Amino acid sequence: MNAKSLAANISARLKKFSAAEINQLIGAFCAVTAIFYGLLVWYPDHKKLGDLTYKQQKLDKRKKTSGGEIKLPDIAKAAGMDPQKIKEESEKVAASIAHLESEKTRLEKRFVPLDNLDSLQSLKSEITRLAETGDMEVVSLEHIYKDKDDRERPPTPERLKAAGEANPYHRPLLKMKSRASYRGLMQFLDGLSKLAFIAAPVWVDIGVGIEKKDNRAVRQWLEVEIHLAV
Repeated sequence: MNAKSLAANISARLKKFSAAEINQLIGAFCAVTAIFYGLLVWYPDHKKLGDLTYKQQKLDKRKKTSGGEIKLPDIAKAAGMDPQKIKEESEKVAASIAHLESEKTRLEKRFVPLDNLDSLQSLKSEITRLAETGDMEVVSLEHIYKDKDDRERPPTPERLKAAGEANPYHRPLLKMKSRASYRGLMQFLDGLSKLAFIAAPVWVDIGVGIEKKDNRAVRQWLEVEIHLAV
């Protein structure tokens, strides 16, 4: 769900809240989602990294098979290109590879190791504690496995790896269902960035629950489902 459709979803479902509260909630979701998509940006860029690395390897192989170093003027002449532009492009490729590798290494350290189940359990406890510290009741927190028959089974490194490979984010997903007040949800979103490991919201659905008495609304709350990449 992108920021635009997310905003429309929230606006349609939160008509009982004031305009100021709706705008703040939309802003919070869009900001948090943007931040975490920024943290996860190396996933789509990982393909770009692979393409750039392949180009570099292809060039290195051509140098070896040619029996010496390839001269840029000769390449330029054959391709009808400016030697200086080829040199600049080559330098950009090398710089892009170095940058993406650095980002990949930095971000990998912020994700929970899939073979460390104790750290994963600690992160799940942190998520639950963060939610319940505010005005938020966690109804369920479960893994989204590749095989739906594994739903009730405990996580293993193999199941987590398979789950990550089965979604666009290349990380295991947790599905959290909860009931929350507006303030509690805002507090939860703000606290996600302070967890020991990344728990990135990549999908969200929000509904409004209403308790009525004599056909009058006496209490309302948010029904929230969030998918977190961990």
